[in-house]
Amino acid sequence: MKRIVLVLCICLLPLSGCWSSRELNELAITVAVGIDEVKDGIELTVQIINPGDMQVQTPTNGPSVTTYSIKADSVMEALRKMTIKSPRKIYLSHLRMLVLSEGIAKSGIAEVLDFFARDHEVRTDYFVVVAKNSRASSVLNVLTTIEKIPANYMFAALDTSQKVWAPTRGVKLNELISNLTSQGKHPVLTAVLVKGNHKKGGDMANIQRVNQKTILKFKGLGIFKGDELVGWFNESESKGYNYVTGNVKSTVVVIPCEKKEKSHDIIGVEMLRTSTDIKSRMKGGKPVIDVNLKGEANIADVECQVNLQDPAMITELEKKTEHDVQDKMRRAIKRAQNEYQSDVFGFGEVFYRQNVKDWNKMKNRWDEIFATDLEVNLKVDVQIRRLGTLNNSYMKEMQD
Repeated sequence: MKRIVLVLCICLLPLSGCWSSRELNELAITVAVGIDEVKDGIELTVQIINPGDMQVQTPTNGPSVTTYSIKADSVMEALRKMTIKSPRKIYLSHLRMLVLSEGIAKSGIAEVLDFFARDHEVRTDYFVVVAKNSRASSVLNVLTTIEKIPANYMFAALDTSQKVWAPTRGVKLNELISNLTSQGKHPVLTAVLVKGNHKKGGDMANIQRVNQKTILKFKGLGIFKGDELVGWFNESESKGYNYVTGNVKSTVVVIPCEKKEKSHDIIGVEMLRTSTDIKSRMKGGKPVIDVNLKGEANIADVECQVNLQDPAMITELEKKTEHDVQDKMRRAIKRAQNEYQSDVFGFGEVFYRQNVKDWNKMKNRWDEIFATDLEVNLKVDVQIRRLGTLNNSYMKEMQD
């Protein structure tokens, strides 16, 4: 028996125990961080969960989060310096959103990202976005409905938008750093806007209204060249970017009716299960990219008189859907080439993987080659599979 006890004691020696544990009431659970540029440094804003308001049994009438802002020379210094304002140490393991100001993005994001990539306590499964036309602190100060914690609201809204609408792109830190360090590809980040009065967004009265006066909104993609923001895609171009890169899981294509009785008569086609295949090749000593997109679609909305039982009509709708998708892809590519000279689509990365010998000859001049010499061929194939629960619109029967 003594031998068994001795063996058990020896086995317990390597166990670390809870020597590094910290009590929950000693930590400020941070769900969002915002970084703004200031003279000779940065201003860091943290959005911290208010533990008292999150207790269901004893809710308060105040907001679910608190924000603190402080100026410093670096992210690490700001987090430690924040203790002069916060009664608890800033804890980042539950981070959901990192919001960078437009000024920070234009001057270069690599330096401020180093801490988040290096720190062992910070996970990389949160979204990184750019605050467009506003400060990052203003974004973090806006209270939201449905989701009591604004950071959770932003995370869920961006995730849902990229899945069902497609002009946005949820980029997490590990993907962003991969794009920054990869050969032949520049990153993109979704823009978040404060719509309404910035100062009133943090008032409880803002979320006590049926129609909020100040809201957060995601719209468009920021185009980077290296780690610097150089411009923006509009909503249509952002959707085109996602088509090219194979990130469209579901969206809607609006096709105008041929015979319009009203100005808004349209047919809505729901795009589903798109996939993109990108190939690289050389032609006459110049690089060529072939992009082939295939997708399935459903008829989702019919607001005019068409005969959906006619196979020719379905074929025509497929062609119009293909044209719409291809047009958005072409517009995004042309703007990236002509205006920004930034290969955010990763065409250079495709050459690196498929034709490494050709890539080695072009890599030092790829941005210039992408802008002037790269030929991009687009092919779109859309198949309409289902018509919904109705074969034709019931509006004609109503008229009869």
